[in-house]
Amino acid sequence: MNLLDSDAAWLRLQRRDGSEKPGSVYDVADPDVMDILSPRADFRGALYQLLIGLLQTTAAPVNQNDWLTLWRQPPEAAQLEAWFRPLLPAFALLGDTAFMQDLDPLDDGNAKSTAELLIDTGSDSNLFFNKLTDWQGLCAGCTAQALFTLQINAPSGGVGHRTSLRGGGPLTTLVLPKEADASLWHKLWLNVLPLAGEDEAWRGDRPLSDKLPWLAATRVSDKSGVETRPEDVHPTQAYWSTPRRIRLDSDDVVAGVCGVCGQKHDTLYRQYRTRNYGTNYTGPWQHPLTPYLFDAKDLTKPPIPAKGARAAGGYRHWLSLTLGESDTEHVARAVRDFNRKGGKADTLELRGDARLWCFGYQMDNMKAEAWRDATLPLFRLESADERHFVRAAQELLEVSRQSALMLGDQVKKARRMDKKEPAVEQSFWQRSEALFYRAIEQLAKSPQLDDAAQAQAFAAWLTPLRRLVLELFDYWVLCAPIEEMDMAEVVGARADLQRGLWRAKPHKTMGERIAQYQRESDEAVSR
Repeated sequence: MNLLDSDAAWLRLQRRDGSEKPGSVYDVADPDVMDILSPRADFRGALYQLLIGLLQTTAAPVNQNDWLTLWRQPPEAAQLEAWFRPLLPAFALLGDTAFMQDLDPLDDGNAKSTAELLIDTGSDSNLFFNKLTDWQGLCAGCTAQALFTLQINAPSGGVGHRTSLRGGGPLTTLVLPKEADASLWHKLWLNVLPLAGEDEAWRGDRPLSDKLPWLAATRVSDKSGVETRPEDVHPTQAYWSTPRRIRLDSDDVVAGVCGVCGQKHDTLYRQYRTRNYGTNYTGPWQHPLTPYLFDAKDLTKPPIPAKGARAAGGYRHWLSLTLGESDTEHVARAVRDFNRKGGKADTLELRGDARLWCFGYQMDNMKAEAWRDATLPLFRLESADERHFVRAAQELLEVSRQSALMLGDQVKKARRMDKKEPAVEQSFWQRSEALFYRAIEQLAKSPQLDDAAQAQAFAAWLTPLRRLVLELFDYWVLCAPIEEMDMAEVVGARADLQRGLWRAKPHKTMGERIAQYQRESDEAVSR
C-alpha cells in the first residue's frame, strides 16, 4: 500500500451528514469532510500531524495572503495530487524507501512483534487503549499509523533506542476553529505556517531526503556516528523525524483480524526488525506544533519541549499554552502564528474565537501511564493589549494556585491526614474552570484593558471563587467519618482557610484592586 495513492482509502473520515466512510488523503479538502476517525486516540492525533506535515512540506504558503486564499477556497483533489506527487515514492509501506522506515533492510536486526509498535504495549496502568489478546498482526493502514505514531512520540527504549525529536511523550497543541461543524480542511490549514513568518532555513532549497529522512542512509548515532542538529537538515524534518531504526518483515504476513481496528484483512503484518542508534536529534530543535520551555539563567541551552501530561492540567496551564505565561515559555509556532498581530486571528474570517486541542502521552520513562487529551478556549483580544491581558490572567491564576494549596492544606489538617489527598486540589481546578474562563472572556472582550476593566472582571471572579473553596472544604471534611475528627480542629481549619482567602498575598492584592475601583466608581457617581 502507498499512503499517497489516490485509490488507497486507508483513512476513516466523518462527513457532514454524520456518516463515516473510508477515504484517501485527497479527500481532506472536501468541504463535506469534517473529521478524521481512528480506533485509537494516539493514532488520531498522529493523523492530524501527518496531514499537516504533508501540507507544510508540499504546499506551504509564501505569505499570509497566500494562506488566506486557500482558507477561502480549499484546493481540489487534483491540486492535492499535484502537490503530493513528488513524495509518492516515500509513502509506500514496503520497498526500498518504505514510509518512516530505515533505508537499510536490517536483516541482522532484532525481530519483534508489530504489537511492540504500540507505545502503550505492556503498560498495565493505561486504560485508554485496547489490550492485546490473541494478537494476529496489524493491517496496512494501522501499521502505517503505528509507525508514524511511534516515531513522532518515541519514548526511551533502552540503550541506543532514541527518543523522538521532541523527547518521549511530547505535548502537541493544534489550533481549531470554534465551530463544531468546521471542515477538516480548515482544522488542518489553521496549523500550516506561511513561510514569510519563518526564518530563512524554511525557505531554503534542500534535497527531499533532508525533509524525509528515510530517503537517505540513517544518520547513525553510535560512538563513531553523528548527532542531528537543526542546521544539519531542513526544518521540515521536524514533522517526519525517524529516531527508531525499523523495517517491516514483508515475508511474515497472514490473513486475519487486525489487532487494532478489529477488521478482517488479507494481509496482516506480524513482525518487524529493529536496530539501535538511529537518528539522535539534539540541539535547539523546536517542533512547530509543540510549546517549549527555556532556561531563564542560560538562554543558550536547548529548549525543553512540553510533555503530554500538561494536557491533564486543566486551566492551570491555559496561559502558558495559549499565549505564554513568561518570557521563558514559548507557545507552539502554529499557535504563535495564529495569535500574532496581522496573523490568522486577525483575518476577516477568523475574528471569532477558536479552540486549542492539546494531547499527548503521559510517560514514566518507557511506561505509558495515560493518554491526555483536552481542548482549551482561545480568545481574540478586542483591545489587542496582550501585555495587560497576560498580566491580568497571571493574577487570576495566582489566586487559583494559592486557593488550591490552602484548600488541600486545611482539609489535610481538619481530617488529620498524614499527607494531602490529590483529589482535593484537583476538585478545585475542575469546579473553578467555568469561573476562570468567564473572567478570561470578560477580559478578552474588553475594548480597553485599563484598571477599571480588570477590576470588574476580578470582582465577578473573586467572590464566587471564595465561596466555592469553602464549599469544597465542607464537602471533603464531611466525606470523612465524623468519629475520626476533632470538631475544634475542623472549625479552626475552616477559619484559617477563610482568613487565607482574604489575607493571602494574591487574594489581598486582588481584593485591594477591586476595592479601589469600587471607591472610584462611587466617587464618580457622587460627583
